[in-house]
Amino acid sequence: MDEEIASQAKIEKPYAFFAEPGEVVIDPGLSRAEKVQALDSLEQDSRQMAVASAEGMSGGEPNKLQEVLDAQDALDLPPTAYAYHVVSHDLHDRLTGALPRDERAAIELAYTALTALEKTSLLASATTTPDPVTEIEDEIAREKLDP
Repeated sequence: MDEEIASQAKIEKPYAFFAEPGEVVIDPGLSRAEKVQALDSLEQDSRQMAVASAEGMSGGEPNKLQEVLDAQDALDLPPTAYAYHVVSHDLHDRLTGALPRDERAAIELAYTALTALEKTSLLASATTTPDPVTEIEDEIAREKLDP
């Protein structure tokens, strides 16, 4: 009974239990349907924050709408593919910041290799629709590696 109450609370107020939307995906205490409900709740909250921010009423918290949408997509991925997905996004985010040259080169190599792996038949059934911006960045990274 306590587990039912805890699950219901996680569904109704996921922001009180999860720091990041991806944590909902890996919560072993929630069924897939409960995870969908919790992420839908987070999506609604994020969309409301986006509207408020656009109207100049930001509340100080960053909008996590893209992270919520990524987590929703991840529900359809097998665990290994989800791990690749998380690491790929982390590497991509790191590339947007200022990095020492050697570190940037290593991260670009890792990112390129991982995105190539995601596109192979090993993960073909688990990949999400590619982002056009990411595809352009991948092409730029490949050109840097092959002068």
